[in-house]
Amino acid sequence: MMSPLLSPLPSPLLTHEEMMSAISLMTHRMDAIDSSCADAFPLYSPESTDRWVTSSGGSWIGGFWSGCWWLRSRVTGSALDQRKASDICQRLSQKINSDSINRSLIFWYGAAPGDLWFGDANARELAEESIAAIAASYDPEMNCIPLGTGMGGGKEGNQLVTIDTLAPLIQLLNGSEHGIYHQISRCHADTIIAACHTDSGAYHATAYFEQGGFRTAGRAGIWSRGQAWAMLGLSRAAAQWGEPYLAYARSACEYWRRSRPSRANSFPPNRLDDPSGPSDPSSSAIAALAFLSLADLAPDGTQWCIYAHQQVTAIVRSQYFTGFPENSDDKKNRDGTASGIFWGCHYKTSHDKDELVESAWGSLFLMAALCVLIGAIKPNDF
Repeated sequence: MMSPLLSPLPSPLLTHEEMMSAISLMTHRMDAIDSSCADAFPLYSPESTDRWVTSSGGSWIGGFWSGCWWLRSRVTGSALDQRKASDICQRLSQKINSDSINRSLIFWYGAAPGDLWFGDANARELAEESIAAIAASYDPEMNCIPLGTGMGGGKEGNQLVTIDTLAPLIQLLNGSEHGIYHQISRCHADTIIAACHTDSGAYHATAYFEQGGFRTAGRAGIWSRGQAWAMLGLSRAAAQWGEPYLAYARSACEYWRRSRPSRANSFPPNRLDDPSGPSDPSSSAIAALAFLSLADLAPDGTQWCIYAHQQVTAIVRSQYFTGFPENSDDKKNRDGTASGIFWGCHYKTSHDKDELVESAWGSLFLMAALCVLIGAIKPNDF
């Protein structure tokens, strides 16, 4: 009998060879993106159009572009790829003093892999500087690091906490040799959980601090990527500290399973309260990494690993991933569209417009999940 954790999907799981092929498509895709963007950071390209909007500073996405090259270097073993990753990494330095917790996204994914995987001295220095700068934003009254006013945080950013940076903040600060930064990361995690957790395993994406406490708005777990970020952060907390974080991680992942059941040719909606609205396949890629991390920690890990494999298979075999043989009869893959594009990232491209786009964060998480499944990296490497 099939475990209740698993949902039957019509297509078989990707084989090792198919996953290697998908990774190859994505690494080759990076060359085309790099040629299009020159010395700027790629932010997003609508659907599979290959029309990139770029940024000289990279916003919160720049670290993911550097991370893509560090991961490519890990897969290929190429010194040229490693040098490219290091060069991009150094361009992130301008974000060190930005008033935003999003710096944890930038420097965990953009600098730390260079230090941890390759012993890159410049990447190590940048990661260490970022740790000190981010930790300096710790607010003892809130007992955490607030969102901050930079990178879109706005004038109330220092009263807001967000779930999306929980995983990189835990990993970045605990990579330091200084115990005070470990303590700050755990205080931050405990505060985020207390502010955003619900007993169902659903998590609020944000909380607002006022009069000595936090308040949330709306229904928890509505935003798919927000729930996936929570799962990833909790799985990283569990890997770092064990219980009770493992129970929190399991509960959040089980809520995902209940609220977003796997169906053929279907992905989680961007928001559960808008089921007919756009989907967000990138949330499934983030969720898959969380499942793989949980699989590494839980007694029933095999089931969670299979479930992660299902999510990744669904993405690679879908219309949102170009150039894979099974997708070649799709119109988007017959009209000269480049291969290796993952255009399943829901993104607000203007104040009144949301689109599905190709972006470095989606590509990095999908490629990382594939690399975990083939054994090239460990679940908690990302």
